[in-house]
Amino acid sequence: MVPDSVIITANVCQIATTFISLSAYLPQWIKLINTRSSSDISLRSWCIWIVAASFTLFYAIVQFMLNGRGWPLIISAAASMCCILFTIFLVVKFRTKSLKVRETA
Repeated sequence: MVPDSVIITANVCQIATTFISLSAYLPQWIKLINTRSSSDISLRSWCIWIVAASFTLFYAIVQFMLNGRGWPLIISAAASMCCILFTIFLVVKFRTKSLKVRETA
């Protein structure tokens, strides 16, 4: 049996990891907003990441339902999805018209 102190420490680390890793989105968002250009950013990659984040969130929810534990992973996965969706929104918003036409061809 894992001591409660280890579980609490793991939960705190998971939440801290969420804030640390999600702070990495800020420079990307700032660049997108300041330059108003997303032509050098792969929308396909971000779409793949949203699928991966969806799987992670699904896994976290199932584990929580089975074990009654794991809420930090749910928070982490949901926050990641929100950040990815916001990034996708910015990428689509700041696509140039010529690039949109070329991508659909």
